[in-house]
This record gives sequence, structure tokens and C-alpha cells, in this order.
Amino acid sequence: MAGIKQTPRQRLVNMMYLVLVALLALNVSNEVLNAFRTVKESLENTTNSFAITAENTMSAFESAMENDPNKTKPFYDKARLAQQYTNELYTYIEGLKKEIENVVGMDEETGYINAPGDLDAVNQVLLRETGTSKGAELKAKIRETKEKLFALIPEADRSKVSIPLEAEDPEKGAKKWEHVMFESVPATAGLTILAKLQTDAKNAEVEISRYLLTAINASDFKFDVLEPAVVAPTSYVLTGQPYQAQIFLTASNSTQQPDVLVNGQKLPVQGNKAIFTATHTTPGVYEYKGTIRVPSPDGTVKEYPFSQSYQVSAPTAVVSADKMNVLYIGVDNPISVSVPGIPRESIRASINSGSLSGGNGSYTARVSQAGTAVISVSAEVGGEVRSLGTQTFRVRTVPPPIPKFGGINSGTLSASVAKVQPGVFAVLENFDFDMKFTVTRFTMIISRRRADPFVQTASSNALTPQMKQALNTVAAGDVVAIDDIYVKGGDGTNRKLEQGIAIRIQ
Repeated sequence: MAGIKQTPRQRLVNMMYLVLVALLALNVSNEVLNAFRTVKESLENTTNSFAITAENTMSAFESAMENDPNKTKPFYDKARLAQQYTNELYTYIEGLKKEIENVVGMDEETGYINAPGDLDAVNQVLLRETGTSKGAELKAKIRETKEKLFALIPEADRSKVSIPLEAEDPEKGAKKWEHVMFESVPATAGLTILAKLQTDAKNAEVEISRYLLTAINASDFKFDVLEPAVVAPTSYVLTGQPYQAQIFLTASNSTQQPDVLVNGQKLPVQGNKAIFTATHTTPGVYEYKGTIRVPSPDGTVKEYPFSQSYQVSAPTAVVSADKMNVLYIGVDNPISVSVPGIPRESIRASINSGSLSGGNGSYTARVSQAGTAVISVSAEVGGEVRSLGTQTFRVRTVPPPIPKFGGINSGTLSASVAKVQPGVFAVLENFDFDMKFTVTRFTMIISRRRADPFVQTASSNALTPQMKQALNTVAAGDVVAIDDIYVKGGDGTNRKLEQGIAIRIQ
């Protein structure tokens, strides 16, 4: 057309076409710019909605803190950190927006920027600084914020939480993230992109806070069975001793059976209860340990160790003769003390006259003075020592032994047997205690026919040579009498026996 001569009308039409094309181009550009402004306003509204959601979540945290501060505090503190991290990023981005607005200027009446299509303002603020640009700095802050937020939750759960903060450089090409996002974009587009990043920051705060709020009760067990339980240390109490029991509700899940192991062996479980059974043939205190394993709602298996002990006692019956409660002087008197329902090792006994030694229900009493002795019994019950009663015993001397010569006290004895006897002995008959007596003195009288009586005293239990010589001459019909007998007991006391010995030789 340049080589064709145009009429004035044709030149006017061409000029109007160019103007129309320019106007059309201008209208399209304004529509796009207006669209950016609309998107930016929508993003700001979304950001406000996220902010309200975040506030509501923190209010829920505040309520949880009032109900269970110990359980809630670790999650509440992390939610506060998430709020701090995202607010720092949000504030930094807001500062970048202000810088761009200052470059292009603001219309005070409309509140919009004066030059929304300015292609240099964003570059000037984010990309044209010497050293590290603010665009690169923004990228680093986005990455840092994302890492800090992820650090607030367990690594195993990070795939469950979406944190929409991305600032990664493209895998291909020389351009960095900041250039891809902000290079040569209109001012209104740059502001819209920054508003989008602010929305992402608030969205990330909401995601983390919601996860943390849910995590407070994530590991709580769910129960559908409630049963009353009464647990008492013992079902046997003494008069004056308080009976105590813990009364509470037990909770269980009928759809999940626990695993109960005792001493390494798995027990059968019915109705969420395992029954442990053990049989022993020897009395004593036995202990067992175990673990209850329960799958928790978060998928982990919780283990709850336990230990318990119990006492096995042999069946006993206490039978006593009321008129035979006697303690003997000079011997070890065995005493057994037991209290039904109380372990023997918890029982204590004492005596008011003499001494009492031993323990665990078995004692030895020694007394030295005739009369009475009182044994008092106490036991440790419920952490305190309680008096359980007393028993009075009569204290007597050991019955006198029977003096014997040739194994007899009276009667007849052959001459041949009499002639070989070494001495005189004292024997304690029908007495259960181990008590020995030694003859320390005696007088022997031998009455013989047609001869004077033989009389001599020995200072021990052994016959003197003269006594042996006299016994060698005895014959049938002679009488051997032993009198004035003194003995010494195992307790060191000396006594004279009332009973003597009278034997006829045959």
C-alpha cells in the first residue's frame, strides 16, 4: 500500500484503523491489569479468612489449655511458634508490597496504584539491587519458614500436612525462582504474586495449627466398655484396723484385645481380661512381672509394664491347751507365733521376763525365774506397728530327774550286773526338752548279811574304788541303797533329789 497513491478518504480510514487497533490493545491491557487487581483483592479476602480460621484454632488451643494444660502445652507452644514464623514472613512480604506501591505511587481516592502496568517497579524493588536481591532474600525466607514449620511436626507425619510455600528454582534454565516470578511483570501483577505468597503463609499457619490441635488427642484411646472395679490391698483386716479399697471405673475397647505377657509368656485374654494362675508347693513370697501391649490410635503399640507379689503360706491350725502354757527354767522353750492374714516376717514378739530370740514366727524363750511371763505380739500393718495381743505363760522349774543305778531306780539287780556299774546317773523321763543332769554327789549304803553296813560318799557320779570293792562282795539278799543325791542341770543349777535308789541283789 505504500506504493499506491491513497485518496484523502482512504488515508483517513487507515488512520482510524490504527487508532482503533491501539484502542483495542489498550482496552485488553486494562482488562488484564484490572483482572490482576481483582485477583489480588480476592487473595486478600482469602488471607483474611485464613487469619480468622487461625484465630479460631488458637482459641480452641486456649480452651484445651484450661482443661488439660499438661497435655496441651507442648502442642500449644508449637502452634505459637508456627504463628510467629508465618507472621514474620507475612510482615516481610508486606514490606515489599509497600516498597512497590511507593515506587508507582498510590491514588488516595481509589486506594489503587497509579501505574498498574509499570514494568520497572517490581524489577527495581526485587531484582535490581547490588549483592543479594530482595527477590533472592524472599526466596530464602520462604524456604526457611517452610523448614521451620515442618520441624514442628514428626517426620513420619509430614506427608499428611500440606504447606503451600514453594520457592524452588526451576530444574532447567538459567533463571532463578525470583526472576521467573517477578522479572518484567507489571506492578499490579507483582503485588498480586506477593499477596498470593501472603495467603500461602496464612494457609500454612492454619494447616500446622490444625494438625497440632488434632495431635493433642491423636494418641488417646477410645473406649466403649465401662466397668466398676474395687481393688483392696487385702480382704482381711484386724479389729481396729481400717479397711481401705480403691473404687473406680475401668475402661476398655471391645474391638481391640490387648496382649498380656507375664514372665515372658502370653496369657489368653477374654473380655479384655487375662487370668494369671500359678501353683506353688513351697511357702514363700513370689513375684511376677509382665507387660500389657495395646495398639494406640496413632498406630504405635503402647507398652505398660507391671509387677506384683503375693505370699504362699502352708495351711495351719492353731491348737493350744489352756492349762499347758508353761515355760521351763533353764531350757530352750520353742515358741511359734502366727497371725492369720499377716506374713510371718511382719510379726514381732517380745517377753517381759527372760529373753526371746528368733523371728519369722519361730522364737526361743529362755526364762530364769519361777512365776509368770508374758509374751506380747505385734505386727507391721498398713505401714504402722500394731499390738495384736499377749499370752501369759507359767514359769516352772524342770521336773527332777530319776536317779538310776544299773538302769533301774528300784527293784532287783543281779550281783554280776551290780559289780560292773560305773556310777550313778540321773535321767529326765517323759520330758520333751533336751535337758541333761549330772550327778555331783551321792552316798552309797550296802547292807550285807553277817557284816557291818558299807557307807561312803562320792563327790561325782562315778563309783569310788572302795565302792567298787564293796560291790564285788555283794551276794543275793544284800541291799544297795543310794541316797543324798545331788545333781546339776544344764542351766547350771544344783539341786538335791528327794528320791533315792533302793535295790536288792539277787
